[in-house]
Amino acid sequence: RSGDKTQLFKDLTDFPVIRKRKEEILDVLSKIQLHLPNIRKQIKNSSAEYVTVSGQEFLVEVKNSRKSSVPSDWVMVSSTKAVSRFHSPFVIENYRHLNQLREQLVLDCSAEWLNFLDHFSEHYHPLSKAIGHLATVDCLFSLAQVAKQGDYCRPTVEGSRREIIIKKGRHPVIDVLLGEQDQYVPNTTNLSGDGERVMIITGPNMGGKSSYIRQVALITVMAQIGSYVPAEEATIGVVDGIFTRMGAADNIYKGRSTFMEELTDTAEIIRKATSRSLVILDELGRGTSTHDGIAIAYATLEHFIRDVESLTLFVTHYPSVCELEKVYPEKVGNYHMAFLVNEEESAEQKGSEDEENPEFITFLYQITKGVSARSYGLNVAKLADIPEEILKKAAHKSKELEGIVNTKR
Repeated sequence: RSGDKTQLFKDLTDFPVIRKRKEEILDVLSKIQLHLPNIRKQIKNSSAEYVTVSGQEFLVEVKNSRKSSVPSDWVMVSSTKAVSRFHSPFVIENYRHLNQLREQLVLDCSAEWLNFLDHFSEHYHPLSKAIGHLATVDCLFSLAQVAKQGDYCRPTVEGSRREIIIKKGRHPVIDVLLGEQDQYVPNTTNLSGDGERVMIITGPNMGGKSSYIRQVALITVMAQIGSYVPAEEATIGVVDGIFTRMGAADNIYKGRSTFMEELTDTAEIIRKATSRSLVILDELGRGTSTHDGIAIAYATLEHFIRDVESLTLFVTHYPSVCELEKVYPEKVGNYHMAFLVNEEESAEQKGSEDEENPEFITFLYQITKGVSARSYGLNVAKLADIPEEILKKAAHKSKELEGIVNTKR
């Protein structure tokens, strides 16, 4: 990384020139070290050592008060108020020789490196081929290791049909992370080009929506490459691409906001997705005002339902988008990540009649038919340790706004 070719060659068996040069350098270094006792005698200092200052090596440092002990043929290299630094004639001669050898070593190493590349390039193609085959074998062994795990199954891959049917599928990564705890909740997926091909997924924050859609995408990828998959049973149609839009990040270098990035990605998916694609959109439209966000999410999803006809998983916090199930009843299904509202705990927390408290949620991580009317964001605020007085104020405001909307309806 540092570009120092003199340190590049570790085994010098095939590089006699470099070996010889390095031996010569060690020889000179040894001579200079063996000269040190002689120097100590000359300046009558038994503890004198060589020092390196500003790149100059093998300097002998003498206090200015003892300068008279330094032989007249020594050369002063540098000095300060307290000390002066010298080279003895023997060191000057050998140091010059050492630097010449070091420069020669750099040239030798560069020449040997180029020779090595020439020699290597003669065998480049067979080596490249061998490495490619090794990589393939490595992948196959890894996939075999995965397949041996008892809770993975061999998927049926359908070349002609557009469908993703997964019985009790699991996320291959989260499942491993949870390890022996055996807490992962498996989920079933049924997407078919001829029937229900769009899932609109709602539910509380942190309820497992994003993990679920990633799980479906990963199982689909694994089936495409011929791997066993983490499920009880799976039938997967061949897809021409998996298009995802999830997460939030801006692109400050190009002056593009989070929302702009989100829509740029979405536009790219709209251009490229076909009826044989799997499209995954996570919370589209969240980066702008609610009305605009709902409008963009609704119009985009309708485009995928009506015009693109791809298998689609659409995560949203906008209940209005769920109305598309009524418009396209055979093609669209509303689902939510199941949860329990702990009524007792919420009731215990209530003080006076007017005082509101955020509900306490238990996540079940189970994909279930139907719409979740609320996202229970205050539950996440509570888990994140937002101060109690803010949570109470927020719960009160939430109730107030809900009342206004219901009155308008």
